[in-house]
Amino acid sequence: MQTDTFNYTTMRTRIQQLILGATLAACTVNAQSSTSSIASDMWNDPAFIKTFTGSYGFLAGYEPQISDDEKEALRGLIDLIKASPKVAIQQLQPQIKESSSAAFDFVLANLYFQDGNLPKAEEYYSNAIRKHPDFRRAYKNLGLVQVQDGNFDDAIKTISKSLELGEVDGRAYGLLGYGYLTQQRYYPAEAAYRQAILMQPEVTDWKVGLARCLLETQRYADAIALFDTLIKDAPDNADYWLLQGNAYLGKGESLLAAKNIEVVRLMGKADLTSLTLLGDIYMNNDAPELALEAYQASLASAGKEDSKALLRAAELLTRSGNYELALTMISDTRQHFGSELSEVNDFKLLTLEAKIARAQGDDAKAVAALNRIVEHDALNGEAIIELANYYADQDDLAKAINRYEQAAKIEAYERQALVAHAQALVRKNNYKDALPLLRRALQLKSDNNLEDYAQRVERAARNQS
Repeated sequence: MQTDTFNYTTMRTRIQQLILGATLAACTVNAQSSTSSIASDMWNDPAFIKTFTGSYGFLAGYEPQISDDEKEALRGLIDLIKASPKVAIQQLQPQIKESSSAAFDFVLANLYFQDGNLPKAEEYYSNAIRKHPDFRRAYKNLGLVQVQDGNFDDAIKTISKSLELGEVDGRAYGLLGYGYLTQQRYYPAEAAYRQAILMQPEVTDWKVGLARCLLETQRYADAIALFDTLIKDAPDNADYWLLQGNAYLGKGESLLAAKNIEVVRLMGKADLTSLTLLGDIYMNNDAPELALEAYQASLASAGKEDSKALLRAAELLTRSGNYELALTMISDTRQHFGSELSEVNDFKLLTLEAKIARAQGDDAKAVAALNRIVEHDALNGEAIIELANYYADQDDLAKAINRYEQAAKIEAYERQALVAHAQALVRKNNYKDALPLLRRALQLKSDNNLEDYAQRVERAARNQS
């Protein structure tokens, strides 16, 4: 009465965890590089210099006015700004007063941003906006600082305000989409990313962001098509292959997802998470030999903190009845971790070996292993339940019940012990005593399969009466 321990939903979740962090991290890095380029490139842009030192009023209402004296002061700073932003900050800051143009605050904010001082950059962009409430470029740059600082709530409001004021800019739309994406607001994120792609079709991050939105809103076919384009442009990008694999899993085409992961494996970029996922896919498609190969490959990058994933692989092979493959996985896991394998995990492997021994008819070996585990760890519920199952199969129901009840007192194993106990009673046609055990198990955790099983036991109990 065990439920399947691996399914498409589990696999989708695991691959999303694998790639989401990497994708968002990449977007953050590129967002930072994009915003940094604003600060560093503007001082080599003749149009920008002309805007600040010449005909600054050409966007009347949206850009602050500057006096002739202020224009002259900015002209004198241009060469210094290009040579030494730190010195330019020292010279410009004393000239900023409440009565000075918001343009000065804007330039100083840019310099602080270029110098990596985000709090000061935010302070002076905010001052520029306070002095000139419709200063749309100040809103945009402030929004970019907030994105880099991880303040997405404020960034969304700030960048949206710049766009409302008419600052039509692909980067602003893209980072607005990124802000929405981090908040799991996928539909506005999609709209922003699409606008960014129209304006900056060469920027890959916006396409990746759009694909993430398509994945999260379960439009898998569209996501697959978009990743086909991205992969064509950058076939060595492992993240694209993995993201597309996620879309294939969403469509229920797990073998196509496996193909993508195999490509990443050939690149030498498949890590433990992706390889164990690959093994799970093969297990779900009745290819245990291929699953074992993938699980074994994952050992190469496994540290002692990763032992849980490898024990799980051995358990899947055991539960599915692939005993020889399971024994190989158990042996390889022991060999890989050696003395770093904890006693707890050693006992888990020993429990699996005992289960296999029982399944293969070697009861003496199984019981010896289980007794050894229980002697060393009286709270090892899994071993206690397996020992109880052995006694039940030997028609020694008194010993079996004693062990089931012992395991049920261990909180983490109570439900499993109740179900195993009930099943042992059902095999003896004792439906009446099995029913309350199943009801208690359902109280602990509802489950459709167990609910159906309990109803059948209840009908059998009524018929027996």
